[in-house]
Amino acid sequence: MRAAPWPTLRRLGLLVVLATAGCAKTPPSVTEVEGVLLLDKKPLPNAQIEFVPELKDFGAEMNSLAVTDDKGFFRLTCHYKSQAGAVVGTHRVVVSEAPTPAEMRGMDGASQAKYAEYRARLKNRPIPDVYSTAGRTPLRVEVKPDQKTYEIELSRNP
Repeated sequence: MRAAPWPTLRRLGLLVVLATAGCAKTPPSVTEVEGVLLLDKKPLPNAQIEFVPELKDFGAEMNSLAVTDDKGFFRLTCHYKSQAGAVVGTHRVVVSEAPTPAEMRGMDGASQAKYAEYRARLKNRPIPDVYSTAGRTPLRVEVKPDQKTYEIELSRNP
């Protein structure tokens, strides 16, 4: 009866681990990003803005997101480690309605009435659908390490 080649398999496994240890992807650098979101030269309040970097080796974990305030101001947070800012590089910019506040998500009459009032108070609407997906949006932004502030302008006639 022949003994199993465990020492050989262990060595082979160790070699594979050591060989691949240096191959881990290094995430791209992230820099602070803030700015103002405009629709037809007017602030776009309570809108969700997402920067989707055009990267080959990373996915949605490198996207950055914010919700604008009443004056259209935003400050992005990158999903990767919840870092302030966005990846340095070219991004597609996606703009859509911000998530509905929790107290307005119910199916009861009171929740629906609050939601209707909330929607009626939103200024500078509707947001054109062309900006709602990364595949369709015409907006591109080059995030640079030495630039922190950006003005993002949408148009009803892109």
